[in-house]
Amino acid sequence: MKNNLQVNRLLKEIQDNNHKIVKIYSLSDCPACNELKQKVERIGLVFENVEMSGSDDLWEELENRGGSEFVPQVEVEGHLIKEDEYENITELIGKTLTYLLERNIIIK
Repeated sequence: MKNNLQVNRLLKEIQDNNHKIVKIYSLSDCPACNELKQKVERIGLVFENVEMSGSDDLWEELENRGGSEFVPQVEVEGHLIKEDEYENITELIGKTLTYLLERNIIIK
C-alpha cells in the first residue's frame, strides 16, 4: 500500500511539472528511442520529440554541448543528460525525473 501511495505521489509531481521543457532527441527507427518515448508517455511526462534523421546541424549542436553521436538523448530545462550518466533506459528515465523534479529519483 505504501508503494502505491509513493507512485501516485510521484505521478502527481510529474503532472505538476509538465510546464517544464523536456526534449527527447531520437530517430524514428530506433528501438531504444521508441521504448523511452513509450515509457515516459505511460507515466504522463509531456515532452517534445526532436527527430534527428537528416539533421546534421542538430547532431553537431548536441555534440558541441557534450552529447554523444547516439540516441536517445534527453534534455530537461536546458540540461542535456550525458551518456555517461546512465546505463539503460530505466536509469535515463530516473535521471530525466531527477532533473525535472529537482530531487534524486531512482527507478528500479
